[in-house]
Amino acid sequence: MTDKLSLLLQEYLSHHAPTEYWQAGECGVGDFCIDSNGRWFHQGDEIKRLPLARLFVSVLSYDGERYLLKTPDETCTVSVEATPLVIVAWHACPNAMQYGFDKVIICEDNLGRYWPICAQFPLYMAMYKGQNIPHLKLNYGLCARIERNVFYQWVELAEYSDSEEVMLLHSADEVFILN
Repeated sequence: MTDKLSLLLQEYLSHHAPTEYWQAGECGVGDFCIDSNGRWFHQGDEIKRLPLARLFVSVLSYDGERYLLKTPDETCTVSVEATPLVIVAWHACPNAMQYGFDKVIICEDNLGRYWPICAQFPLYMAMYKGQNIPHLKLNYGLCARIERNVFYQWVELAEYSDSEEVMLLHSADEVFILN
């Protein structure tokens, strides 16, 4: 990772616990679910306290097969309907030039956490409800689906490539395909 990207990530990257070091056994208070809108539920009741949902997501990881809430003492399986997070807003990084970039897009997820689109957190296309839409790859195996209104705003920013017949979005010296 370049030094300028490291500095940018220090400012914008959302905190996550070091769950890769924790190997606790399964807990008995499971029945956690995240619906397709990124809302958290425990035993059928919605978790409406944003700080509590942020705490849970800070210990959430995906091992390639299961979503897990991991603490040093216990591990709970989480059912996820689509993606654990949804990108609901974005802004252009006002300090991009300070970090040596022409433009950096900062995404905001449904829990109010920020993610820069860059080589470490790239955009990729994946299926959702029968349509190929952009997603943002996050750390700890997690991802976030890009909400439709954010996608349409990005289409206005993107450049059309006649040769490849795709829309290209630029962020942090990287180019991402939007279709």
